[in-house]
Amino acid sequence: MKINFELYKSEDYSELKDMILGLYSEDPPSVPMAEEKILKTVKELANHRDKGQIILFRVNNKTAGYGIIIFFWSNEYGGNIIYIDELFVKEEWRSKKIGTSFFNYLLENFKDKAVALKLEVTPRNVRARKYYENMGFKETRNVHLLKTI
Repeated sequence: MKINFELYKSEDYSELKDMILGLYSEDPPSVPMAEEKILKTVKELANHRDKGQIILFRVNNKTAGYGIIIFFWSNEYGGNIIYIDELFVKEEWRSKKIGTSFFNYLLENFKDKAVALKLEVTPRNVRARKYYENMGFKETRNVHLLKTI
């Protein structure tokens, strides 16, 4: 099975929106998702490619999922960190190594541009946490705090 990773294009919007809403219905966040937020993200990343990318996962010209990655510099780690803001594989494509291929894609394509990958997982998503830990992700020493404004 050949998996292609392609940058989001405007004609992908409807399918991207459906996948994002699917992610947030499967694993509800503390802050609800809305189409307005999706549009803002799409616009921001289209206008500021240095901030991040939306990447679609394609198998035989069918969309199997997506990832949103955000770049940020870390003084502590001495380089850019790729924050995997969202990762979603459609149910019919799960357990087919698509997520693993995505991580390998990031490691290969950003090895000279980043020092680490970072992500978060909801506490109740035990399956995803175990998968990420098997991929080499570890819980950090620090607890991350957030204040909305």
